[in-house]
Amino acid sequence: MIEKFDVQKETEKAKQLTKAIRKPRFYRSRLDDHSDTLIALHRAGNTAAQIHRFLAKEKKVNVAWSTVYRWVKKNG
Repeated sequence: MIEKFDVQKETEKAKQLTKAIRKPRFYRSRLDDHSDTLIALHRAGNTAAQIHRFLAKEKKVNVAWSTVYRWVKKNG
């Protein structure tokens, strides 16, 4: 005898499987090592572009401008 196909049940199974597979990833930023300096620069009125130039020149940290912008927006 052939079982009746239950769309709702199969959809729920697929969602549960996806939930089990997907794991949050937390990567530590290179900028976290310089957090005190970056926050101080931001609070002093420096823009993300100025902070980016400071990191590249003084600290030799090679990251994209957008990374600095997002980091400052989140932490500053």
